[in-house]
Amino acid sequence: MQTDLLTDMAIFAAVVEQNSFSGAAEKLQMSKSNVSRRISLLEERLEMTLLHRTTRSMSITESGRVYYEHCARLVAEARDADLAIRAMHASPSGVLNVSLPETLGRALILPLLPEFMNTYPDVRLNLTITSRKVDFREERCDVAVRKGEVEDESLCAISLGQSTQFFYATPKYMAKAPALTRLDDLDNHPFLASQIAYGPVDLAVHRGDETTAKRVSPRLAVKGHEALLMMTLQDLGVALLPAWMTHNHVQRGELVQVLQPFAGPSVEFNIVFQPHRGMAPNLRAFVDFLKSRFRLHRPWEYNEDHTNVVRVRR
Repeated sequence: MQTDLLTDMAIFAAVVEQNSFSGAAEKLQMSKSNVSRRISLLEERLEMTLLHRTTRSMSITESGRVYYEHCARLVAEARDADLAIRAMHASPSGVLNVSLPETLGRALILPLLPEFMNTYPDVRLNLTITSRKVDFREERCDVAVRKGEVEDESLCAISLGQSTQFFYATPKYMAKAPALTRLDDLDNHPFLASQIAYGPVDLAVHRGDETTAKRVSPRLAVKGHEALLMMTLQDLGVALLPAWMTHNHVQRGELVQVLQPFAGPSVEFNIVFQPHRGMAPNLRAFVDFLKSRFRLHRPWEYNEDHTNVVRVRR
């Protein structure tokens, strides 16, 4: 490839975008005559007319329009490459807008942030702790930790693992409750739900590779697992709760797992961000920090025996 070709393509893209030779010359800090000469040489090499020009106006030909799309893409790639290499060597600094899920964010991510801020003293954090999914474009969010499936294909997602739910009750409740060994035995127990319900709820219950739909009528429905855990600890019935939330209560004998080996749905946790080329140093530092902290130790991943499950995802 001729060394001047890339330069000529960039000049042509600038002429089209500025819609004038003089505008392109000013932007590129070249003389107008030099810009015109380079476009003429480009047309001679291609053996086609890219621009119709008169003393008063300029317009792009159909061939020029097709050629411009490739030129503009090439210029953008070169600009992104320049930004990317600069970002690699820049120190993380500036404001980073972070969104965290309420329960998991408070329990497991907030305690890590002092270490991040001490490691990167020039980074300033704006934290939003909410159960809803923030809109990256409308709410100036740079990075989020989200639970559940990432449906927006325009976002990058890095998995932090899964949280599995199991059935729990207190020993005090179970001491006076009917037998609970089969899934259908749930019909004889008050069920506590983690979402508001106005009638029966169909639970997706897993046993190995098999999935069963179990219909229950909640005695109590409360939005959020944190509140649900509090109600379960009051001996009110049986609930599906994330294993990481119940682990310490099980160890202290305050809760027991029931209906083994049945489990509820697993919830995925991800670091989510927009796929900017040349990722800003402060964003890269935050993503790498969380990845490193949760690479081997993922406190929300417990199996039915309540031992920490180590899963390395590359």
